[in-house]
Amino acid sequence: MNTVQSASSLLPQDLPDGRELVEQGRRIGADVTVGLSLLCEQHGVRSEVEYKKKMVEEGRLMTSLNIGMKTWAETARALESIHAESEKRGFRIDRYQMQLDRRMGLPREYWARAAKETGPMLETPADWQATARTVPIQPQLGDMMIGSPASVDNARQALEAGVYYIGNMSQFNWKYPGWPGDDIEQMSEMVKALGLMASKVDDDAMMQSYLEDGYPGQFKDYCSYIGWALFERYLINDVIGGRLSIAYGGLTHDPVSKTAMILALEKIKPEGTFNSFYHCNTTAYSTEVDENFAVLSIDDFYLMLAQLKTKNGAATLSIPVTEALRIPTWEEIVQVQTVARRIATDCERLADSINWPYLEALADRMVVGGRRFFDNLMNGLGDMGIDLEDPLQLLVAVRRLGAPTIENRYGVGELPKGDADLYQPEIPTDTYLDFVSRRDKVKEAFAGRPAPTNTDVRLVIGSTDIHEYAMFLLVEALLALGIEPILAGTSVDPEEFADLALEAGADAILVTTHNGMALTYARQLQEEVAARNLEIPIAMGGTLNQDVEDEPAPVDVEEDLIALGIRVCHDVTDVLEIVKQAA
Repeated sequence: MNTVQSASSLLPQDLPDGRELVEQGRRIGADVTVGLSLLCEQHGVRSEVEYKKKMVEEGRLMTSLNIGMKTWAETARALESIHAESEKRGFRIDRYQMQLDRRMGLPREYWARAAKETGPMLETPADWQATARTVPIQPQLGDMMIGSPASVDNARQALEAGVYYIGNMSQFNWKYPGWPGDDIEQMSEMVKALGLMASKVDDDAMMQSYLEDGYPGQFKDYCSYIGWALFERYLINDVIGGRLSIAYGGLTHDPVSKTAMILALEKIKPEGTFNSFYHCNTTAYSTEVDENFAVLSIDDFYLMLAQLKTKNGAATLSIPVTEALRIPTWEEIVQVQTVARRIATDCERLADSINWPYLEALADRMVVGGRRFFDNLMNGLGDMGIDLEDPLQLLVAVRRLGAPTIENRYGVGELPKGDADLYQPEIPTDTYLDFVSRRDKVKEAFAGRPAPTNTDVRLVIGSTDIHEYAMFLLVEALLALGIEPILAGTSVDPEEFADLALEAGADAILVTTHNGMALTYARQLQEEVAARNLEIPIAMGGTLNQDVEDEPAPVDVEEDLIALGIRVCHDVTDVLEIVKQAA
């Protein structure tokens, strides 16, 4: 299924020239002075790239952490506690990734229009500067930075603070709550920010991309992962003149696949480039915390072996074992860092126990498939008439095509022959294998249940954020009942849900959410539905919590949602009751 489109069907006639936007960004960069972080100052280097190079030469296995409390002040205090406790235990941590509120991707004048979500805000120049000067742990600012409507201002302030790895390239397709502009405005701002980053190549500014936050998180094939990394590198390095750094790992729990992927990513990396980090798994943890230590230990071990084997300079990002339950405390972050440092001491003596030839061969297959994917994609875009030297045309075209269409057309596995068929991957991702397993269980669970008498019931399904697999499982459950759902997509604003429900004559709205603002979102959605004189049920599932003032972490709001009249779903099978009531 390889339907050819034209550039005119994807791009507006008045699209700005991407090359000129890059030059605008470069001109902005002329007035930006890159700062020096506390970590780099203490180690006598001028950038994180130089720090990584120095640590690789010293044979150090580097570690990283995720952090993002309710406010920057709380986050800073947690960083100070983490640093002090780590020193007390006899080790240090190299870098941290800030988990920011999604509103950080909006220009300041739009902050008040969007609900507060999980994570802090950097509200003042002093906050930005403090990210790199509070403790000698190097910050990376990835989420909600470049790719957002506030790309230029975020990039400028991060560089001036002494943050050198800035992202997130893969988030170019994200939508931001309360943003009234269109994708052209957002992508134009991003391209200018990429020009700004390119102007600071000599200062070791690195455009960072965490693959799973973008299209690879939706791909079914590890070859597609590698191909997409090649596409992003082409756009950043070759078209714009910047430098791209890749991060990866959160959606892969099989250590063999993950290690091979890291080897593959290192094989396609330009000489002298240091990738930012490789992420421990975020999908295999359960509510059984003791069991999660086993998952953590195996993940850490293989990530560090890969770091040792390739001398990649990419820090291992360990995930606290309570991640499936709640936002981890600073003590729990130190706990997993302690595990990681202990594992690092054993890596060198155990490295030869690994079947490296097998892993290298698998990595080579990924690279070969990835290069074919990249060639297919570039040829396809060229055939459409997309200017392959214009970064804005490239970004808008792939954004409007979407991940499923891109893989279905240009993937190297078995392409679908019709709309009802699925792409069959060459090297299946863990996410795809898990989805197939869960989908089959859902179908089995519904197989013995009586089908609804009315299969014409119209249900609108969507996610409040970028997470989509719960949404896909709902789709599969409804299809098993003979119901064709109406898909709203991801990062859906309340008014978009309500508009689609009105347009489709919907009988109910089903929402999945994970961003710590379930109660606020539910209230806004109810208001939008009522404003359109709709009287239909709303069901919500996922992470049903909310940031609440004076609470250190988001609190469960299930009872509050029920009190509002929201139907709370704990499992995909709960959809059957919703269907019966809606019908």
